[in-house]
Amino acid sequence: MEILIAEDDLQIALSLKKNFEEEKNHSIIAEDGQKALELASQIRFDLVILDWRMPRLTGLEVCRHLREKGHKVPIILLTALSDIANKVDALNSGADDYVTKPFSFEELSARVKAVMRRYEKSSDVIECAHFDLVLSDHLLKNGSKSIKLSDKEFELLRYFITNRGFILSKDQIAENVWKIKFNLSTNIVEATIKNLRKKLEEISNRNLIRTVYGEGYVYTPD
Repeated sequence: MEILIAEDDLQIALSLKKNFEEEKNHSIIAEDGQKALELASQIRFDLVILDWRMPRLTGLEVCRHLREKGHKVPIILLTALSDIANKVDALNSGADDYVTKPFSFEELSARVKAVMRRYEKSSDVIECAHFDLVLSDHLLKNGSKSIKLSDKEFELLRYFITNRGFILSKDQIAENVWKIKFNLSTNIVEATIKNLRKKLEEISNRNLIRTVYGEGYVYTPD
């Protein structure tokens, strides 16, 4: 996932970034609310985590601005405020959840997974940087243009999207997409990646899957 961490306490922000990246997510830190709003308006994040009390704009204000602009990204607010009225304010402003400081990363991670499950059930489209992926029809869409994916191309793309920015070996891809051990005598992984890469280039005019020789492949949407 691509995660925006908006937190003016750099120690907390760096700790969250480290923990999320250990779970194979990519994260960007914003030190104040205005920067968070700018980043969220420019980049398609999968999740936004907002500290309530930040300079320039509060997390609550950023949340309201994003929802007013039509952004449907999942949002979790972090705060030291524990009053029930604050929780109501957060949810009424469009936040999907509310975590009170101090908290453990395990608790936050569990909340994130619960929020993401709700979004996956309620949405049939994954918005990517250069195209939309329609889950029910296995379609790549960009404006009026659409391209059909095979079942394995679809599963492979979802695996790449989930692990964007990370180098994935053929072993990892075979085990997670085909549920088998990689076999040197078959080129099924390479062939499927070749077909998927061609379709992604056609829909986006970009080479989004890069070969890292001797290591594997990396999906780079930026």
